[in-house]
Amino acid sequence: MKNNPLLLFPLLLSLAAGAQQPAIVHEQWAAKPALHTIDDRFKKESALILFDNRRIEYIDEGSDRIGEYRTFHRIVHLNDDQGIESFNKVYLGYHDSADIVEMRARAILPNGTVVEVRKEDMKNYQDEDGSKFKIFAMEGLEKGAEVEYFYTLKRNLNFFGSETLQGVFPVLDANVQIRCPSRLVFQVKGYNCDIDVNTDSSNSGVTAFTVRLKDISGAEKEKYAAWDANLKKLEYRLSYNKKSNTPSSRINTWNLLAQRIHANYEVFTDKELNRIGDLVEANGWQKLPDTRQKIILVENYLKKQFTSRNDIDMEKAANIDWMLKNKIASIYGIVRLYAGIFKKLGIDNQIVLTCNRDDMVIDRSFENWNNASEILFYFPGTGKFLAPTLPAFRYPWINPYWGAEDAFYCQTTTIGNYTTAIAAIKNVPLEDMSQSYHRTDVSLQLDPASDTVIARVKETLGGYVSIGYRGAYIISNADDRHTMMKEMARSTTNSERIITSNVENADFESYADGKPFIMEATIHSEGLLENAGRNLLLKIGGVIGKQEEMYQEKPRQFPVQVAFPHTLERFIDFTVPAGYKVKNPDDLVKRLEYPGGSQLTVGFTSDYKMEGDVLRIHILETYRSCYYPLADYENFKKVINAAADFTKVALVLEKK
Repeated sequence: MKNNPLLLFPLLLSLAAGAQQPAIVHEQWAAKPALHTIDDRFKKESALILFDNRRIEYIDEGSDRIGEYRTFHRIVHLNDDQGIESFNKVYLGYHDSADIVEMRARAILPNGTVVEVRKEDMKNYQDEDGSKFKIFAMEGLEKGAEVEYFYTLKRNLNFFGSETLQGVFPVLDANVQIRCPSRLVFQVKGYNCDIDVNTDSSNSGVTAFTVRLKDISGAEKEKYAAWDANLKKLEYRLSYNKKSNTPSSRINTWNLLAQRIHANYEVFTDKELNRIGDLVEANGWQKLPDTRQKIILVENYLKKQFTSRNDIDMEKAANIDWMLKNKIASIYGIVRLYAGIFKKLGIDNQIVLTCNRDDMVIDRSFENWNNASEILFYFPGTGKFLAPTLPAFRYPWINPYWGAEDAFYCQTTTIGNYTTAIAAIKNVPLEDMSQSYHRTDVSLQLDPASDTVIARVKETLGGYVSIGYRGAYIISNADDRHTMMKEMARSTTNSERIITSNVENADFESYADGKPFIMEATIHSEGLLENAGRNLLLKIGGVIGKQEEMYQEKPRQFPVQVAFPHTLERFIDFTVPAGYKVKNPDDLVKRLEYPGGSQLTVGFTSDYKMEGDVLRIHILETYRSCYYPLADYENFKKVINAAADFTKVALVLEKK
């Protein structure tokens, strides 16, 4: 479990650690393992998780210190090559080798042979982000074999957590247990599943909270679905401390988090405010006429002048003077700097903690602080948001997956001379749908001298649609930018023969001005045209580019989710060459529109009209919501597939 960089401050929970607690429970496995008999209903599964046991232990370690340990134990039956591929390597994440308390792994082959992995054969691996792993390489696996492994890690102390029990493969028996000193009370909540929590305090000084789930079905990954967020999982939190002065008071609430956020991010010394004031005056921000302009220029300055890194120690991370001198800051530091500047400028703002809705939720009634993992600033005066930790984003645009869901708002309040904060759980609205669009304008003419199509293509991307393209273009070198242009040309014309090209609004400042990102090119294409005897075939459908398809045999499991409401609109003009006529223009006509209440929620329409020798085609694809329930899945699928089917349309140009 990675620490939440936004919450790197002491919990100060007055946990009053008592005498040293008994040692952790050491995991065991059978001395003489035997293969399990698999029910016929699982024979077609690539792998079956027979046993999944997890234990989180909080241990008094003396001197008012509490240690946290996590044990993970699995037995997996392998039915085919895909199953073998999925479990022939097991990755054990850790921060330092000293964190690994114990680990064992073995394979039980179909002939009964047991092959145990030796510790010296476990290899070290480091990911690009610095994460460290031990790799269990399970050699010689066969169909029908079983893999068993367990490990115990000592982790950084954290009184919040989550355990996802569902995955691609079915699980027969899953067990999660939280063990802690009896003065502590944890609460556990199931998401996408119903649970019963068994509480056992029979072991002197220790309380165990246990949840068991059986027969968890496998969950296939589906297109347009928040797979992780929809899996069966447990979340847990420390809620009561019986040895505190108020043992019946719930701890670690959202309001307590608001107070901590305020104290750590929004409180400054006079010296710090004076130093920040010097920065404000040097840039003349206080002279700007309105709040919006101040926000925009502050963000542009900080994102251009400062580098944010997580490897800066906490003392430097909190030191405003050091950050301003070195132009380097941690996430914690850069957020403090934003907050200090806004305070000095008198800009009303609220720190908002949210999460990626693809993965998890902020739950009003179950305060899992770990889920409050992404940070925004909200400005009540403008009703807009700013993402201080995302260099490629600019006010008011944020990562759309951080919005369209509930989030934690830290709202300051003053009582007399005392200023603190309270929490509010509210939705983070996305920008209006009308601002997020992908418009394609294409003009096609035949070049009779070379049997090619001359295409003039203009891609106009607005709002959330533009973010990935614009950001990638700005940070790219000349070669990568040329590659982006070639990819655009190939997606619309099946050709990379670019004659001329141009890009507009390739700067971050264009976000605030509402300017779309524009790429345009003139392209010669042979891939759009084919000879068919005396006639010609124009692959007109290919101009809209490759489209997603959703032909799913199995029943849909999860609701539909899209990143943000948006439209995709195409205007295609084709000049019919002299001596030809379009034989099948009605193949261009499609209309699928599905309303929700008083307005269209999802739809695909395409139509045409002839104006002289120009065939004008208009296509509109609409997605008005981020969420579509299972009941609307079939309609959503039809719209997606309508776009995919359109790519197959070819016009027959018949000789007159």
